[in-house]
Amino acid sequence: MKITEVRCSGYRLPLKQPFTSSRVTMTHRELVLVEVNTSDGQSGTGWCTTAGVGAAAVEALITGYLAPMLTGMDPRNTEQVWQRLWMECHAAGPGGITTLALSAIDIAMWDLKAKAAGEPLYRLLGGARSTVEVYASAINLHLSKDDLLAQTRGQLEEGYRAFKLKVGRPGLDEDRERVMAVRKLIGPDCQLMLDANQKWSPGEAIQRSRLLLEAAPLFLEEPLLSDTIDGHAVLRAATGMPIAAGEQLCNRFEFWNYIRAGALDFLQPDVWKVGGITEFVKIAALGAAAGIPVSPHGAAELSVHLAAALPNAMHVENIFGLNLFDFGATSAPLPISGGKHQLSDAPGHGVRFEKDALQAHKLIPGSTVERKPLYHFSS
Repeated sequence: MKITEVRCSGYRLPLKQPFTSSRVTMTHRELVLVEVNTSDGQSGTGWCTTAGVGAAAVEALITGYLAPMLTGMDPRNTEQVWQRLWMECHAAGPGGITTLALSAIDIAMWDLKAKAAGEPLYRLLGGARSTVEVYASAINLHLSKDDLLAQTRGQLEEGYRAFKLKVGRPGLDEDRERVMAVRKLIGPDCQLMLDANQKWSPGEAIQRSRLLLEAAPLFLEEPLLSDTIDGHAVLRAATGMPIAAGEQLCNRFEFWNYIRAGALDFLQPDVWKVGGITEFVKIAALGAAAGIPVSPHGAAELSVHLAAALPNAMHVENIFGLNLFDFGATSAPLPISGGKHQLSDAPGHGVRFEKDALQAHKLIPGSTVERKPLYHFSS
């Protein structure tokens, strides 16, 4: 089996509802789709998404530079392919656009490899379990307390037993009131996670964490800028708050710096940002060696396979409004029942894209798109 063709297209897809966190307002999601074809007529699909920034650059890097290197290689040799592309990408920077491009290609390789083996991706990766827990993660910082509770109540009725709540409202007491109201609603037996989206300064994070501990959160996600490794370690030691982070990190070396600093209780690699499945598995192994569980960030359609394959992986994040189905990329949502997903026996990752529907949102090389700033700052 040899690679004969690599196709790549970028798309800019409007969200049904803007995504608002403590620092970001997102109106679109950008998708880069890669299709790898082989000499024996098989094909594999990979992809990455961005927060509305950079898809055209990822597409250009793949089409103009990385794709030609793949011709003639065996896609089943995923480590060989990954190492070759990693070294090339590293010359342009060890993260960001480069690892997004590498991720999309790597995912396509694993899809091909699993199809060639006649196995679902999770089983090819190890098959630790066939059912995974899924938690409800929603766009809710902008909601009033009453609307937040109504949203959470609906998720409870759907069978979810773990929830993630955005924090970072201007007032400390307002954050605490909202968090405690949700805790009261879901009761002590459900898991509650908090996400600050890198909003706070170290001092503010310590102050707020001490108050929010009353709600017994499983973890506080991204309380500080991801660059401040020592700050996370200090916060963790000063408050006893379990800390999670990783969606901004781009490779196992960055995760290792966090681990050896004693800065995290939970690792949250994003398969689209770290260089794909090949690197994600290595990051999970670092966590296992350190006794730290992995909670995959986003990418639910792929994360269910990773969580099912890896022994130290936990639940999968279902971000309401930000899954592939939510912005029209696939024809059906990820099937979730009672807060769980049952993995299919279909070969590969099983994701099928609506390519005809996507054409209306295709990025045109060299064109410009009107954008509002992604980040909002206090004046």
